[in-house]
Amino acid sequence: MRLRSLLASATVLTTTVLTTTVLTATVATLAAAPAAHAAPAAGDAPVVDPALKAEVQKGETVRAIVEVDRGQQVAPVAKSAEALSATTDVPKQPPARDFFVMEVDKATLTKLDDDERIESIYEDRLSPPTLGTSLKVIGADKAHASGRTGAGWDVAILDTGIDRDHPFFAGRIVAEACFSTTDSGQRSASLCPNGANAQTGAGAADAETAKCGSGGSLCTHGSHVAGIASGKQTAGAGGSGVAPDSGIIAIQVFSRFDSADACGGQAPCVMSYTSDQKRALAHVAELSKSRKIAAANMSLGGGRFSSSCDADPQGNGVKPEIDALLGRGVATVIAAGNSGYGAAVSSPGCISTAVTVGATDNGDAIAAFSNRGALLDVFAPGVQIMSSVPDDAWARYSGTSMAAPHVAGAFAVMRQAMPEATVAEILAAFRSTGKAVAYSSGGSGVTTPRMDLLASLPKGTPTPTPTPTGGASPAPTPTATPTAAPTPAPTGTATPAPTPTPTAPGQRPAEKRVIDLVNQARADYGCAPVVFDARLYTAALGHSTDMAGNRYFSHTSKDGRTPADRIREAGFSPLRAWAENIAWGQRSAESVTDVWMRSRGHRANILNCKLTHIAVAYAKNSGGVPYWTQVFARR
Repeated sequence: MRLRSLLASATVLTTTVLTTTVLTATVATLAAAPAAHAAPAAGDAPVVDPALKAEVQKGETVRAIVEVDRGQQVAPVAKSAEALSATTDVPKQPPARDFFVMEVDKATLTKLDDDERIESIYEDRLSPPTLGTSLKVIGADKAHASGRTGAGWDVAILDTGIDRDHPFFAGRIVAEACFSTTDSGQRSASLCPNGANAQTGAGAADAETAKCGSGGSLCTHGSHVAGIASGKQTAGAGGSGVAPDSGIIAIQVFSRFDSADACGGQAPCVMSYTSDQKRALAHVAELSKSRKIAAANMSLGGGRFSSSCDADPQGNGVKPEIDALLGRGVATVIAAGNSGYGAAVSSPGCISTAVTVGATDNGDAIAAFSNRGALLDVFAPGVQIMSSVPDDAWARYSGTSMAAPHVAGAFAVMRQAMPEATVAEILAAFRSTGKAVAYSSGGSGVTTPRMDLLASLPKGTPTPTPTPTGGASPAPTPTATPTAAPTPAPTGTATPAPTPTPTAPGQRPAEKRVIDLVNQARADYGCAPVVFDARLYTAALGHSTDMAGNRYFSHTSKDGRTPADRIREAGFSPLRAWAENIAWGQRSAESVTDVWMRSRGHRANILNCKLTHIAVAYAKNSGGVPYWTQVFARR
């Protein structure tokens, strides 16, 4: 999650009788970076991964993920897709809310490209796993001494499963699941103990099954990662993990491959399908409704990305799920990759809403294998890290895989100390208090902090703290938020807003500047300019003030009011159409407009030629961080 991407979120809804359009994406409720994953407007052709298209043009059959538009049911789209060709197949798979997996060849892809119910089609890629003293480096030992151990919070480990009876995890595995695909064409086999492609409940993430090899030899990685994040000192251990009192949610997302070609050499090996990662992240989001989950760790990945892959179908496959987790207050922490790239990271670490972690040694030198560059959020120790492995054993591993769980565990410790803090506020603390590590990247100088957990923690009694100012300069990426249908204006007994809605004063220069930038963009697009409306300003300023004062980030007010409710209450009538963009952390009119214009959902709101009026307002929280609301409407 780039702290250069502090939140933006967009939703649009028209309320005319005959045309109701919802243009949205995954929910983003946190103060950090859900970039938009907006559904295309009805009638748009699907977005097709160019690499997939090139493969099928060569006569290949490719395993693909087909995402359906928001509001569409997966089953009928999948049924139609399967009927398109006798030579391709929709394999049996666990249900998913908004996608299915199928084999695609040239003829099938051509026909799918005409299905307006489909949002995007991209390859179901495979990702390999990316592999006592480190705790002192980040100050975790002293954090533990002060009582900050992650108690009351969980860390989800999406990996190769877990040694369920390892003493390092005794009594703290709180949930298990498995999402692991069998594909005879690719010679992959599910690692779920029940042999199916999905399993939940006790034993579902067992890393000591026959398919994991003798002593779990193919599945050691997940136990090692889990131990770094959440292990608790026991005989034979050199110390504890970063959050030794946190709960562990173990999820198997890897499949076994017995093909030397698939393994890139020696078989067997394990790799993870993007589709299984999507299902696992969605499962974590569901669990977060009943459990307090601080972070989901993904020490896996592949590819090379020197800039954000938010709009790149070769790297953004799990972005909707990462955004949804961020909207529920869960950080998705991802290893940067072990290819030694000086100015690039792997996918899914290239997604702006992820927290991407590189590796340093215990002397704060960058590990030679670690990917790095402008997309990196923080470094953490990742060289010769001792942790748990199956068969109740211990081993030293090196890799950004070992660095990432240091950060995932640290999120649990921070949430114990600051239960109301957002992902962005915690990441801002890591970045502003960490030790600066300067290096050359792509011909430019880059400084990335090495996380210092102890320095990040509040002093004294743990209480929520605002985002630190001065040390970090967040540069946000937006997120679009779904809205299903217009909510009627509240009747006489509507609950008042938690923060009184202020009377609209005159516009401030930055607010007026945003409107000028919006109208410049609309003119370039061929739309008429939108006109400032004081009643919309009342609605916008009231919502920004409420978000800033009550430490939340959502299109829905704390009392349940929608944007339409707020617009009507401010006196804008009749209200025939509206749209709202929100953002968090941008310090100028130019930066917030740039964030919105780089997101398909937000940009669509700005360039909606049917909207005629506008207001933009911001309010700052106690730490001086601005919350922006941009409201459009039409009578």
